[in-house]
Amino acid sequence: MDRGHLESFIAVLDTGSVTSAARRAFVSQPALSRQIRLLEQACGTELFTRSKSGMVPTRAGRQLEPVARDLLARARSADRVMAALGEQKVPLTVACPTMVAELLVLPFVAAGHTPVADVVELPTLEIYDSLGGLSADLAMAPLVPPPSVRRRHLYDVPFSVQVPPDSPLAERDAIDVGELPDLPLLVPDRRSGTRLSLDDHLIRASVTIAPKKEVARTHIAQAMAAAGHGVVVCIDLPKYGLRPIPLLRGGERLIAEEWAAWPNGHYAEEAISAFLDDFLEWLLRESGAGVIDVRSAA
Repeated sequence: MDRGHLESFIAVLDTGSVTSAARRAFVSQPALSRQIRLLEQACGTELFTRSKSGMVPTRAGRQLEPVARDLLARARSADRVMAALGEQKVPLTVACPTMVAELLVLPFVAAGHTPVADVVELPTLEIYDSLGGLSADLAMAPLVPPPSVRRRHLYDVPFSVQVPPDSPLAERDAIDVGELPDLPLLVPDRRSGTRLSLDDHLIRASVTIAPKKEVARTHIAQAMAAAGHGVVVCIDLPKYGLRPIPLLRGGERLIAEEWAAWPNGHYAEEAISAFLDDFLEWLLRESGAGVIDVRSAA
């Protein structure tokens, strides 16, 4: 089965259009249509039907999709292995949420440390799925990985309640999680790893909150809090003059755990371990420089 035919098939699936798929694949529309026809001939059946909404996969097309994606992912993995032969350090593809990429992984790459082939930004809940399809060698997220993969606890980041300096809460030494329902909370939405970790703490404490506002990015909530529209619960360093107050449960600081995971039996397991060691060494230095508040590292 030709790899190019499978790539064209997936491009049509993803875009729903031969025209858009050809544009994505940088080929002409007739050339891509021919590749689809050749693949259909090899399969002995039609893979798409045309409709007003575009190209719709047939039952056979839907059955072929997971196989095609798996084969292409394995082919890309093989490409990386062959490209790395003879190299002292294997470039890795890292999947992580956007905030982890922007705040940590990309600055680490820019500092010239362990080589990275690519950084794939995904929603937190989809991070570990990238390992199953082999589209990433390593996944990093503030979410405990499933037991089906190799994993490593990297570090903990403490939660704080961030308030304007003129807030009545500004002089507090700490705030207990049980007080959160009474506060005008500005929190990340449930697509965020920070929110998932916070919700887990709330469940354990039998606390229910009704946020004043849920936002896509923490810095948006911080700006709103600085303007007097509420208080922020987050793990980020304070911005816009906000004062961070430790968030506790039973006298203990609430933390979010950051994890790394990779497929069992990965060909570059030694390179992944070296990457994580190098990353943590860099991170602890940056923590001292005020980039992130890391309280412990594994």
